[in-house]
Amino acid sequence: MASPIPVCVVGYGSSARTFHIPYILSMPHLFRLHSIQQRPNSTSGPPASKDHPEIAIIPSFDEVFASLPKPGLIVISSANSTHYPFAAQALQAGYHVVVEKPITWRHSEALHLAQLAKEQGLVCASFNNRRWDGDFLTVQSLLNPPASKPDQPSALGTATYFESRFDRFRPWSKGGWREESGFNEGGGLLLDLGSHLADQLLTLFGPPSHLTAFVRNQRGQLAPRVDDDFMILLSYPTPSNPLPPSSPGSGTRLGSGLRALLGATCLSTHVDGEQPRFRVEGTRGSYEKRGVDPQEAQLKAGRKPNDSNDESFGMYGTEDPDSVKLGRLTTSTDAGQEAMPADPTAGRGKATAPVQPRLATSDVPTLPGRYDVYWQNVGDAIRAAEAARSGGAEAAHAAVQATLEVKPEQAADCIKLLCLARKSSVEGRSVRWTEEPELDVKEGKENVLYWD
Repeated sequence: MASPIPVCVVGYGSSARTFHIPYILSMPHLFRLHSIQQRPNSTSGPPASKDHPEIAIIPSFDEVFASLPKPGLIVISSANSTHYPFAAQALQAGYHVVVEKPITWRHSEALHLAQLAKEQGLVCASFNNRRWDGDFLTVQSLLNPPASKPDQPSALGTATYFESRFDRFRPWSKGGWREESGFNEGGGLLLDLGSHLADQLLTLFGPPSHLTAFVRNQRGQLAPRVDDDFMILLSYPTPSNPLPPSSPGSGTRLGSGLRALLGATCLSTHVDGEQPRFRVEGTRGSYEKRGVDPQEAQLKAGRKPNDSNDESFGMYGTEDPDSVKLGRLTTSTDAGQEAMPADPTAGRGKATAPVQPRLATSDVPTLPGRYDVYWQNVGDAIRAAEAARSGGAEAAHAAVQATLEVKPEQAADCIKLLCLARKSSVEGRSVRWTEEPELDVKEGKENVLYWD
């Protein structure tokens, strides 16, 4: 059996304590927490030495390389401004990396990390764990054919509208560097929650053809350069194929492609369990979901992932209302019938009106969330790379590409989408996916949020 992969977690803030260390400790067959890098007198979290007295505490990032064995994994969960330089330094030193989102806020830097990982044959994975939110897994299952019957149509058919939101009601700013730094400093809501929304959209549908975005400082309590509200409207190419026989309107062609909306705000006056999360419209059905995945709250409450005595981890509890636990699925029960022109030879003296499809609704349970799958996949990709390394970096890279779910090239596309959204907002226009994503603004306008 292969030895556990030694891991150093850089930073000891909320993300490290909530999302990283609990999973690393829960998989002793795969990982070994070797060390935590925390600056002396750091104010981002409690002293790591008190929580983990048996683990080495390293005072500076540069000292990590002298301590962590190879092949090792460095999990970068320090401030956003450190993500790119720390990841680049770690890859150049020969270590695999997991990087908190956003992996950077510059598309060129994200591409550089992908190139470094390729050259070295190493894992470079952005922490886009919300691909394994239970509600997102449910959306995926409804958009894809049933796994047991791949020849059957999906429940929703061809997607025509997709909306995904992370809304909150926080009329008062809580402070912290995310609410004190602009986009060019790694802060703001667009980079924070937008990273997850963009990654989920790209996972489902790939890049859009063009987008229009509105990025705002809505509450007016933050520095003018810091966004706390955004909306991104995205358009996809018109499908070229006619609708299949399984779909109402079969044989016809849609006149436009998928439209998508990504958004987040701090002024959505709903209780948490009723905040809109997903709305998906398709040619065969629709799905709506409110509330958020339970895993983050469970982790913050001290529950342990992969605990054999806690089989309900990742699932909603009995105390959660049905409005959170269940999504609303509407599906067509028949294909209806198109209008028929008058045809005396067939006994139709008059044209007939179309018969629209009938619809049925049901409440469907949300699939369990599985953040553990992210970590298992990272470990599998590292082991695959090392098993292939005798064939050189190229062979190791091929093994990573064949195994890793959250690839660095995908992270680069995610950052490209967010950069294009900011560009659209600042310039007050729709932008194409093929455009240069990074904003070229005049001196003194670097921190403008939107065109006015």
